[in-house]
Amino acid sequence: MKVCLLSSGSVGNAIVIEGEESAVLIDCGLTFKKFDELIQKTKLDIGKIKYLLVTHEHGDHIKGAGICARKLNLEMWATEATIDKLYSKKILRSSDNEPYFVEKYTPYQMGEFKFMPFPLSHDAADPVGFIIKHKEKKVVVLTDTGYVSREVMNYIKNAEIYILETNHNVEMLHMCNRPWQLKQRILSDYGHLSNEEGAHILCKIAGDKTKHVFLSHLSQEANLQDLAFMTVKNILKDHNIQHLNLHMTYPMSPSSVVEI
Repeated sequence: MKVCLLSSGSVGNAIVIEGEESAVLIDCGLTFKKFDELIQKTKLDIGKIKYLLVTHEHGDHIKGAGICARKLNLEMWATEATIDKLYSKKILRSSDNEPYFVEKYTPYQMGEFKFMPFPLSHDAADPVGFIIKHKEKKVVVLTDTGYVSREVMNYIKNAEIYILETNHNVEMLHMCNRPWQLKQRILSDYGHLSNEEGAHILCKIAGDKTKHVFLSHLSQEANLQDLAFMTVKNILKDHNIQHLNLHMTYPMSPSSVVEI
């Protein structure tokens, strides 16, 4: 299984998880032209992508979801409330293939992949993260949430790979030029995880199987790549967790491709 974040952040998000015979796209907040351009920079095979999972309906996650699903003839999976938003925002058309509705904490099979949605806390209709299983290995997508419950943490423990939100540094967020109302939203339980919050959650869910962590959805105004990396690394060290490989993600540029 190969994992890559083609783009991460408020300008657009797209994650590709590739198996032996097929691949899953999680969110597509990019134009199809940009999506195609970015995947060509990796060794991933666009022809393998058969499925599209959608976490929630914010533009940086769905901008290109409809056109990508049509051009690549993808099966789309999302909660019913998210699908309704995709239709109302005209991302999906009545002529498109029928999407598949999913329920939280319910396992599903997509070809060689299994997955389970779990609830997140974000200002969207019905936001979810995903546990993706290929054979016996797991990837957890945990982004765009201001809070993670104990119940969720119990479900997502000890995955091989985490795609983890480390959106902002709190001090930088307070000092940046964003409107106060937006800052309050980001800091709320329905906003985004800070570097510190993401790191402390990681300390609770990482296990002996965990090998790789992508630090994702970094704010371009209220975070820095090195700051996020060092904050997470130092908190892990304080908890005597030093076996994890931390990978950075970028807006409109692919991350490294991790294979397990």
